[in-house]
Amino acid sequence: MGGVLRSEWIKLRTIRMNWVLVIIAVAFPVTVGVLTTALQGKEHINSKDLVGLVTGTSVVTALLLGVIGASSITGEFGFGTIRPTFAATPRRTKVIVAKAIVTTALAVVVEAIVVVVVYGICSAIASSRDRPVSVSDVPGGKEAMIGVIVFAGIVSLLGYGLGLLVRNTPATIAILLVWPLVVENLIAGLLSAVGVQHPVKYLPYLSGIQLGNPDAGTDHDFLSRVPAGLYFGGVTLAIVLLGAALTHRRDA
Repeated sequence: MGGVLRSEWIKLRTIRMNWVLVIIAVAFPVTVGVLTTALQGKEHINSKDLVGLVTGTSVVTALLLGVIGASSITGEFGFGTIRPTFAATPRRTKVIVAKAIVTTALAVVVEAIVVVVVYGICSAIASSRDRPVSVSDVPGGKEAMIGVIVFAGIVSLLGYGLGLLVRNTPATIAILLVWPLVVENLIAGLLSAVGVQHPVKYLPYLSGIQLGNPDAGTDHDFLSRVPAGLYFGGVTLAIVLLGAALTHRRDA
């Protein structure tokens, strides 16, 4: 298994697009965080808003990392490189699991770096403006910052699972981006229109975002942090398992 993991890591880090996505995934929250903290009125800087800024911008990072998770498998199907991979490792389960571990680990590490860097820079800017902040002053702040890191890992795994199912890079990325940004919001509106109470609780991605919400559990329209994470993670795992089962049955 160690050799398969090393092989998948080499593939992941030698693709130029992945590095571009990682750079954007890091640069976006850093840029937004620095500009927001530096340019807003000093009286508006506080610990809760800063934590919300860090976790909110990190959701975008998670989506970009999900794209890496998707392309890690769809690129192989698209270019046919999955065939020699499966030929070298006939037990396809090893390859599928190794890819899942590598892409998820990359997402967790990158997101953790983003959270620490953005919070560190923004808190330093706040202190320089005589508005010191501390995550310990925010109820649920630490949990939210850890939660958004977990969220990124799940989104990356979701992209990977969708890639196993769809096998086409543009289509998989479109589903990954349109699902949370458009489809689930439309479904929530339709469910609300027909009288369903708290419809967002039934939507996995919108529930999963609660992992990075400092106020998770205070709004009855949403699941609390742990159930929301388990729900989103469970749906994601089901998609990955379905994709893995189909990969075993279909030609490479």
